[in-house]
Amino acid sequence: MNRIRIIHMKYRRRENRGCMLVRIDALRPNNLYISRAKLDRVRSAWLQGKQSLLPPVLVTLIDGELSLIDGHSRTYAAYENGESGITAVFENIHEIPGSTALYEYIHRAGPDHGIMTIADLKNRILDPPEYERLWIGWCNAWTEEIERGHGD
Repeated sequence: MNRIRIIHMKYRRRENRGCMLVRIDALRPNNLYISRAKLDRVRSAWLQGKQSLLPPVLVTLIDGELSLIDGHSRTYAAYENGESGITAVFENIHEIPGSTALYEYIHRAGPDHGIMTIADLKNRILDPPEYERLWIGWCNAWTEEIERGHGD
């Protein structure tokens, strides 16, 4: 049995996209860090009781696992607030803008960095300059290496 654990599905006509409620602990983060600034904005929505207005997170399938592509701050805030599930949109990895190779690399590298679930990002919440340097800088450098043909 693969590790996808879907609680239930629903259809959002407004966006004409299928949404599903997925178990937070079934999602493998596709980030190694969370931006404190983004997380603070999402935490504010929770404090105001407006979390239902937040957009669904974006997930895809990599190596038979659900990979969280977008919405790490939303997922972490839901986790902090005791939620076991979060509304997600599923997209085929090849239809998601950005580098498919990078998404796959990060997913596979996560365990080497101790990242298996959103809870593992607890001590990896960074202020914007550090987030930009460590995460965005790393992703850009990795992409440039691949484009030059020197990457893994």
